[in-house]
Amino acid sequence: MPLLQRNRGRPRPSSPSHAQQNRRAVRLPEYEPPEFPLDNASRRALAELSNNLDTRKYEEQLKQSITLLTNNVRDINDRYVKRKDELDNLKKKHRSQSEDDGEDPVERKRARLEEAAVMRLREAVPTLTADCESAVRQVIDLRVELEDGRKAIKDTVQKVEVELENANAADEDQEHSQNGAKNEDDFILGNTRHRLLGPLKILKHEQEKAAADYATKSLEQRYAVDNDYIGFKRLWWDAVHSVDGKPLPDASRWFSHNNDGGDDDDEDQDELVIAEEHISIYCPLSMVIMEEPYTSTVCKHTFNKPAIVQFLRSQPGHRAKCPQTGCNKEFSIKDFHDDPVMLRKVRRAQAEKERQNGDDEDEDGADAEEEGDSSVLHPESVKAERARNRGNQLLADLGLDPE
Repeated sequence: MPLLQRNRGRPRPSSPSHAQQNRRAVRLPEYEPPEFPLDNASRRALAELSNNLDTRKYEEQLKQSITLLTNNVRDINDRYVKRKDELDNLKKKHRSQSEDDGEDPVERKRARLEEAAVMRLREAVPTLTADCESAVRQVIDLRVELEDGRKAIKDTVQKVEVELENANAADEDQEHSQNGAKNEDDFILGNTRHRLLGPLKILKHEQEKAAADYATKSLEQRYAVDNDYIGFKRLWWDAVHSVDGKPLPDASRWFSHNNDGGDDDDEDQDELVIAEEHISIYCPLSMVIMEEPYTSTVCKHTFNKPAIVQFLRSQPGHRAKCPQTGCNKEFSIKDFHDDPVMLRKVRRAQAEKERQNGDDEDEDGADAEEEGDSSVLHPESVKAERARNRGNQLLADLGLDPE
């Protein structure tokens, strides 16, 4: 039998059935608040809904979104800074070759192509960065909305109980005030005068109230105190200023103007509160190079993760004063977080130190070869060895394993 004949009489997928059309035409009645408080079973069900609300998967997705956006901003700005630095080196090389051997057409063409690529990045990167920054704010807004919604449900449960108590109290007052017999109609009319809102209206009211409160907050109040946004801002700034090491402005200035990582006026430099020009790559506790920077949210000091975790686990209650000299803040392990910005700085400092050591070793090797001495020790190596010895002694004094 032909296919068209077999399908004859069946409604097409694109054409809704008569029953579906009727369902679309039906309108639900307007919501009417309840005339009586929720019974015990309904209140228990509402409380269980509040207690069993599982949003972990949604929270994980929001967290992952911020991580991806942060990494994207880091990568695009890293690429732009790297290409710009390569272009500067290429121009210097081109100028030196031109002075010595005359202008090279191939190198000149390569420089023009590289400059065009850098200019395209210069135009695209700020826009992409702004888009990512805006998306991070939206994700934070969604997370706040989730938290406020969860709180609104809990508040609804409590206010439903309050409605029940008020209704019962009103009934008692009405019974005492009536002298005559009370029939069923009088009971119903008495309850309708309680003007119950009901759980649905209470929930909407709590949600609208939370949204209105959040809308009144400034950008600084919404984002400058949010750990995810702070991490995004720090990594973004470090990517932009990875070469010049310019310190991050105080959070109070992040939204005062369009601070996009560009140059600020010299007069604003006094307001910078995070001095990052002199970064130590050594852990203050173990005196070894920090391979896993772990930063405190209490005092902002950074340690190598294995050292500070071992130190705190050996303390009563896993709490202790900060081992950094001159710091009196107390913290626990939960007050620390992995610090990707500090890790980038440590790696840059290591790369620069290795480059300098390589240059010095070449010079020392040449001098030693001339003098017939092959046992030259670099001063930086001696300094690092002494720092490790001091760190191991400090851990040993605390009763900890230096290894």
